Amino acid sequence: MVFRCLNAKLLIIVYDFFCASRSLSSGLKPYAAAFLLAFLAFALPAWGDTVALIKTDSTEKTAVGPGVSFIEDPEGVLTFADVQKPSLGWKINTEGVFNQGYNKSSWWLRFTVVNTQYKSSWLLEIAYAVLDNIDVYVVSPDGDVKEYFMGDQLPFGHRPVNHRHFVVPLKLKKFEQATFYIRLKTSSSVQLPMMLASDSMFREIDVAHTLLEGIWVGGLLIIALYNFLMFLVLRSRDYLYYVANIFSVMFFVFCLHGWGYQYLWPEAIAWNDKSALIFLAFILISSWIFTGSFLNVYAISPFLRFAQIAGILLVSLVGAFILYVPYDVAIRVIIPVAVVSCFWGFLCAIASWLQGNTSARYYMLAWSVFLAGGVVMALNKFHFLPLNLWTRFAIQIGSLLDVLLFSLALADRFNKERALRLEAEREALLIQKKANETLERRVEQRTQDLEVANQKLKELSDTDQLLGIYNRRFLDGALEKIFLSSLRRKHNMAVLLIDVDHFKAINDTHGHLVGDECLKMVTKRLQQHVCLPGDIIARYGGEEFCIILPETTMDDALDIAERIRICVASEPIFTSVGPLVITVSLGVSASVPRSGEAPLGYLDSADMALYRAKNSGRNCVKNSADVLDH
Repeated sequence: MVFRCLNAKLLIIVYDFFCASRSLSSGLKPYAAAFLLAFLAFALPAWGDTVALIKTDSTEKTAVGPGVSFIEDPEGVLTFADVQKPSLGWKINTEGVFNQGYNKSSWWLRFTVVNTQYKSSWLLEIAYAVLDNIDVYVVSPDGDVKEYFMGDQLPFGHRPVNHRHFVVPLKLKKFEQATFYIRLKTSSSVQLPMMLASDSMFREIDVAHTLLEGIWVGGLLIIALYNFLMFLVLRSRDYLYYVANIFSVMFFVFCLHGWGYQYLWPEAIAWNDKSALIFLAFILISSWIFTGSFLNVYAISPFLRFAQIAGILLVSLVGAFILYVPYDVAIRVIIPVAVVSCFWGFLCAIASWLQGNTSARYYMLAWSVFLAGGVVMALNKFHFLPLNLWTRFAIQIGSLLDVLLFSLALADRFNKERALRLEAEREALLIQKKANETLERRVEQRTQDLEVANQKLKELSDTDQLLGIYNRRFLDGALEKIFLSSLRRKHNMAVLLIDVDHFKAINDTHGHLVGDECLKMVTKRLQQHVCLPGDIIARYGGEEFCIILPETTMDDALDIAERIRICVASEPIFTSVGPLVITVSLGVSASVPRSGEAPLGYLDSADMALYRAKNSGRNCVKNSADVLDH
């Protein structure tokens, strides 16, 4: 209850006396007491300067706003000492909430609180989290002054009460009073939704508001998660754009209601000052992109295509612009852009609907709800609408209904696309059935052709293209297989390494083409002595060859090596430059494999024997046993 008086204790006593009187009926007592109280307050101005009197209610909560005295300080020069002087021209706020829209002035408010209850702990809440600077001076009857400096231009930890809103503690015994002086300076909308409540009642109301906010956040998160899963399944970017829009709305409200500053960035003052506008820009950008994709604006008309691209660029530029200008300038730029964006969504939805897209009707309904919430919030910030429960939570109500309706729109489009896909699948099945009949007849032939091609491909991959024998890749695998087989059966195996003597000189003297002719002829002569099943001949590298002989002892391997040596050296090789005498050196390794040995050990032993053959004058055969004896 608000009165204008100086001696608050006297008037409260009179008020309580009339309420307790037995001479009046219970229905008339409050009216008679209020009439007398108002008469005394206005009829006795000589008692002192007029001050708004806030009487604590038995409900333990009282709205503070109507009747509060205020002074505008355009230059921002008045101090606390100045506003305590008489005859400053205090005005009376006649609205439910003190609201002056956007302006650059400083404002002083004054009112007196009288405690008529036995509760001694009270809290004054200013429920608007984006105010820049709030200086609160609480003057007790004995002249003691308590000062509280708050605002989102100060670190969150400076607040006297750890709360997303600005809360001032107050200790008053019954019939005690205290006068509040509040100085407000902000680049956001100048509005002070204030409530005086007992400590327990404040906690109860705050829990209820937090629960409502939690339900709102939970609803958005569920819808966002659902649409993100739809994106993962369908890979349609519309769902991803929509999820980005939902999170942008959520973080915008977090910033606007102080949750972000309290829990996410309590020390980041500069970021907190811009965060709400930045997330509002994200809302607009994601809305434009989602609108273009969902309604397929690019296919409707060239004009809409051009306007859509221009709009996205404009909103992006505005988003960058707000980073470098003061808050009051940025908000005046981005809110008109937001209104234009909303009407653009309407235009696109109408055009898409006329093109036969029935999902556009859900889009229009959802956009209407969100537009209504945004317009109500904007009109409130610009002081065209009063601040109350509906205008305060307009964006949340609108956004929750908006995401629900948009989800219906996406679901409707998904159902239509699924029906089209099913029809297309039925037609495809008929075509496929006919094609299968033809395909099945060709499968067997194709399979046979493929097997032949695969075999040829394998042979090509295992064959040296110049000489037509196996290459080193095949040799490594074959060596391991023959080694494991001989180890298991405890049979002999032999490895021969052959090197063409002085082959580099042939290449240097006659050229690589002549060298290739020599290698081909040497290969043919080697193949004459490798004729049993299981014998492997491969090009080891350059002018070197390797022969693997299963079931072959050292004596047999040496005999074969000697015959190869004689065969190669017995007749000259006829080349394009004339006959050339070619000789080869051979290294032989043969034994029964033993457990713990490695297949490559045979190659190493044969290589050492070959090395000794070269050092012994070439055109000879050496075995691994000779190497060990030597």
